Amino acid sequence: MDTMQKWTLCMITKGNKVLLKFGRRNISKNKWNGLGGKIEDGETPEEGLIREVKEESELTVTKMKKFGNVRFYKGSKKEILGIGHVFLVTGVSGKAVGGEEGEVRWFSKDKLPLDKMWEDDRYWLPLLFEGKGADMEFLYDNGMKHVKEYHIYNIRKM
Repeated sequence: MDTMQKWTLCMITKGNKVLLKFGRRNISKNKWNGLGGKIEDGETPEEGLIREVKEESELTVTKMKKFGNVRFYKGSKKEILGIGHVFLVTGVSGKAVGGEEGEVRWFSKDKLPLDKMWEDDRYWLPLLFEGKGADMEFLYDNGMKHVKEYHIYNIRKM
């Protein structure tokens, strides 16, 4: 039985804007982050992403591309937190509305609140905004505050 956590994450863009959610609970509490969450049994990553975006923002995803996969480790490479499927979403319908998981807000790509986001975002978001995909690994410290080591590979055009 596979117990490794699998989840989705996306950056929803519209022109020069990016939609972020301010987390109210769990590991992303008090951080701005893309939308997404755990993939439920029987779901593909794409199905999980569409469901999570709807739950977190009331938006319906109409166009997305896979950016790549990310592995997160806590403290050492012995403790993998899970594998994330990362997407770029360039088409949505509806109006973004936050919910119990957090407020949602559009930010300019050049004015992201990086000091209130996960530290790894500054390493890979530029690639995503350039239309490139990649696979990644990030080793965080035990407190999940700072990236100790990272590896970005398989960089490709999306």
